[in-house]
Amino acid sequence: MTEKLPKEFYERLEKIYSKKDIEIIKTWFETEKRKTVFRVNKLKWNTLSILSEIEIAWLKITKIDFLPDAFILENWIERDLWNLNCYKNWEIYIQGISSQIPVLFLDLEKNLKVLDITRAPWSKTSQMRDLMENTWEITANELNAIRLSKLKANIEKLWVTNVKTIKSDAKLLWEKLEKESFDRILADLPCSAEWRINLSNEKTYSFWSEKNIKSNYYLQREILKSCIPLLKKDWILVYSTCTIAPEENEAIVHFILSNFPELQIEEINLDYEFSRIWIKSFWKQVYRKDVEKTLRCLPNKMSEWFYIAKFRKI
Repeated sequence: MTEKLPKEFYERLEKIYSKKDIEIIKTWFETEKRKTVFRVNKLKWNTLSILSEIEIAWLKITKIDFLPDAFILENWIERDLWNLNCYKNWEIYIQGISSQIPVLFLDLEKNLKVLDITRAPWSKTSQMRDLMENTWEITANELNAIRLSKLKANIEKLWVTNVKTIKSDAKLLWEKLEKESFDRILADLPCSAEWRINLSNEKTYSFWSEKNIKSNYYLQREILKSCIPLLKKDWILVYSTCTIAPEENEAIVHFILSNFPELQIEEINLDYEFSRIWIKSFWKQVYRKDVEKTLRCLPNKMSEWFYIAKFRKI
């Protein structure tokens, strides 16, 4: 089925990944129905009670070792959860594995001020509040009015409080927010998002182009130039995308390190069979050695593409 992919896209896969990894990637494209992954909303309920209800319903689940309170629904689909009280009451939240990973590297604790520049449906916003036990404040930015409305509805259903929502172009955040006012920044930025590709639906991959990649590269740079000054000294920024494009991953980290000497990259590790090392170079660009501290997540039957880098302001 992979012959349906644009020629340039497949050439990129061959340049970035080994033949063995490409075979794993093919399983992502060829899997029509992926297993449902959910996490427990600790703000509303406790994990043992959720597991008890699921066990009574005869649904089989598996704990994801490296994610707190996250589970895979084995041999069942999301619809099988719909009649459970825990689903109806938003005591569990459907969120993919890779989507949950970036928040882990924010080193969250109580009483932090966090800037969230992720995009709808804002799963990571509620995930952060859960890990911080609903303390202190998250500022969540969204330019699109419809997505902003969805964000407000979601955080209310999840019992997430102390979230300040603002409607702004992320490239202009430096004009609206106070310099060096945040302890953490999550920059899960707009990207080519190849995770949307479904080879059974042409519309899901017709959007892909190298022109689009280039456009996202420049957009990400402008957003980062706006939000980096908002980070306090000694604190953390996590950058992430859901694309394979080195221009939107390693090249962006290379840009940050080359233009913001006050940011120091920190090594991140993940005990996950599909995590991979960075790309040292792509076409004519050779990346800084510091970029080796970043992390790629390989798409597979269970989870989508993800790229993550962690910085500390010194």
